[in-house]
Amino acid sequence: MVIDFNTGGTNNAARSSQTGAASGKRDVAAERPSDDAPTAGKPAAADSGVKLSNQAQQLQAIEERLRELPEVDSARVEQIKQAIADGSYQIDSTRIADKLIALEQ
Repeated sequence: MVIDFNTGGTNNAARSSQTGAASGKRDVAAERPSDDAPTAGKPAAADSGVKLSNQAQQLQAIEERLRELPEVDSARVEQIKQAIADGSYQIDSTRIADKLIALEQ
């Protein structure tokens, strides 16, 4: 369970994880000065813009592809529904218990 101390609520798990992810992000290009970055003795260029590293550009492309994927695997949902309906769906209680215990740690 996630508790967001900023709002006092306990049901803001998505908001808390997004806030944590956003605050954990760093500009990779800003960490490593490039050859054309202004130094202490040089004035900044009038056309100074943000330049993303190759790694940041790749990450951005991956994020865009992930956004295009559906949130729910409809085929898998139908497969499980069918298995439940015909009685062939097997529940592994040990696996479920292990996953619940892992959530608490």
